[in-house]
Amino acid sequence: MSSISDFSSIDGARGEAERRGGSGGFARGEPTRPEPVTGDGTPGVGGISRRRWLELMGASLALAGVGGCRWQREEIVPLAERPVESVPGQPQWYSTVADVAGAAVGLVVKTVDGRPIKVDGNARHPQSLGGSTPHLQASILQLYDPDRSRHVRQRTPGGGQARDWERFVGWLEDRLRPLKERRGAGLAVLAEACSSPTLMGLRQRLLDAMPEAEWYEYEPLADDNLREGARLAFGKPYRMHLALDRADVIVSLEADLLHFHPASLQYARQCAAGRRPESGSMNRLYVAESGLSVTGAAADHRLALPSGAVADMAVALEGALRDTPPGGFEGTEPAARFLQATAADLAAHRGRSAVVAGPGQPPEVHWCVHRINRLLDNVGNAVLYFPDPQPERLSHGEAIRTLV
Repeated sequence: MSSISDFSSIDGARGEAERRGGSGGFARGEPTRPEPVTGDGTPGVGGISRRRWLELMGASLALAGVGGCRWQREEIVPLAERPVESVPGQPQWYSTVADVAGAAVGLVVKTVDGRPIKVDGNARHPQSLGGSTPHLQASILQLYDPDRSRHVRQRTPGGGQARDWERFVGWLEDRLRPLKERRGAGLAVLAEACSSPTLMGLRQRLLDAMPEAEWYEYEPLADDNLREGARLAFGKPYRMHLALDRADVIVSLEADLLHFHPASLQYARQCAAGRRPESGSMNRLYVAESGLSVTGAAADHRLALPSGAVADMAVALEGALRDTPPGGFEGTEPAARFLQATAADLAAHRGRSAVVAGPGQPPEVHWCVHRINRLLDNVGNAVLYFPDPQPERLSHGEAIRTLV
């Protein structure tokens, strides 16, 4: 066995330690020198070390990532003429409206340097009262949607091709010229429901220039049943509006007033205003529905009822208020208790209540609801009627059937 005196130098001792597989204590406290690696991966002098190789590969991957994540080039130039009262970087607010199922909802849009960034309700608009829904707040994302159409597209057998606006105008004028000679015969316009007076004026100008042209409106979720129910009750369509801040008792027959309604923001705030215990009284909300809804979750009394049985419930409710037989309504014991409590509460609050049916119910149910509100002297108080701006318009179902 060799001793330390057998080695003539420190290098000799280190070599013996490495041969035996250990450091022998001579490399303690010294950094380990990386072993050189040649191009073919074998140890050698003058090659690239493992550490250096990893550094180079890491830098290459980092540079590749930076190149792939570069911002899209955009030229920012100053305004040639700055708008009045416009200060760079200072936010500005603009009043506007959004069309929700044919009804206008007042909004306020916050902009910075001409870019809209936030949508809120307009506190001075009666339809929103300063509130906004998640859908309205998310509508700002449509302006920055990368898939938003930026060009006019022409349908072709292979799909579609982007065209400029001038080419579209020329294509349209070539086809409108013979239509004008025929007074618009053969021209049909399919549009979505809109309550904009500007759009109504443009539509009227088009129909005045082409009397034989047809204009149709269609929405997959339409208010056809409400219009036809009002036509049965009054002879022509009316729009029913509620003033829930004047109602002590609210009865909903499968109508999601607090969520799925064009005036849901207004109704939610008015309903909440009447549910403050410190004021001394609270309104009561009765809901009969076949599914779950926001209004049903907020109800004081909720009855789970098949959608087809809501009509029988409405007829039975009118009969109970008129002290006549319930009209053949055969419900369960909870339904009977719900009907009795609802009728008694409505009768005790004449002129201070409101009954409303949902858009999914047939026109006959809405007709019955109009009779109940008139019977309870609610019309002019918590229930208001306004003329429909388009009384002669076809229902959306009839419009699409006629067009197709």
